[in-house]
Amino acid sequence: MSQGQERAITRRKIQQLALRIYRTTRFDTETIRELKEDRTATGQAVAVLLLVGLSYGLGFSIFNGLQHSTLSLDYLISNTLANMIITDFAAFIWSATVFLVGTKLFQGKTGYWQLARPLFFSTAPGILFILIAIPFSPVIVTMAVVAAAWIVSGEFIALKSAMGFNTQRTLLTSVVGLLILTFIQMTI
Repeated sequence: MSQGQERAITRRKIQQLALRIYRTTRFDTETIRELKEDRTATGQAVAVLLLVGLSYGLGFSIFNGLQHSTLSLDYLISNTLANMIITDFAAFIWSATVFLVGTKLFQGKTGYWQLARPLFFSTAPGILFILIAIPFSPVIVTMAVVAAAWIVSGEFIALKSAMGFNTQRTLLTSVVGLLILTFIQMTI
């Protein structure tokens, strides 16, 4: 394969990734179903999750560094990576929890990655978390609330579409999953 062909393939994949991000942030259920079935989208889904984790990690680290006057390159790198790892780990735990609740308790018919791909793509509005680094309180609060609400809404729609649930079953799956994780957190 020539270098020109490789660039065309890469450019096409990046365009496909950007289009999928755009469509899932607009709650496009057709794209969510496409992500559920497309096994080749797993890498893209994980890339979206890593990008969101990086955005949150960097935004939160800059915010904290400015608040405590400890902002340095070492601080920024170490805290960004730590926050990114924690954020991405939490997303994997959440997806595994709702997968188990949805398939075992509410008889959803899907595989883990069939659910995880749409869920990970639905976290894309979390890229806005980079803006919490702006040291202006109304911006921080607004961006955090908007991004969080957008992610929760997107995850709800992704869960509903990927599992084939009605609204009530989707809500119950989310609430039971959240209660399980809250209980586990309280016991640790």
